[in-house]
Amino acid sequence: MSFPLNELTRLIVPNRAVLGVVVGLKGNRVRVATEQGAVMAQSLDSLTQGERVVIRNGIATRAPVARLRFPV
Repeated sequence: MSFPLNELTRLIVPNRAVLGVVVGLKGNRVRVATEQGAVMAQSLDSLTQGERVVIRNGIATRAPVARLRFPV
């Protein structure tokens, strides 16, 4: 059994993380291009166009970047 409010929250903001690239800025909201299409999200960081981000619970943060490279 699930509570209606929890079900509504799950439908509005999915829990999974989505990777994307910032394509537009409007105040503290950013437009992010993802594989599912463009998404609007809030950002706590100061982001610029072209930055890779992760969207979790409707909030965009910078995506982690690999610090080590190994020759293959």
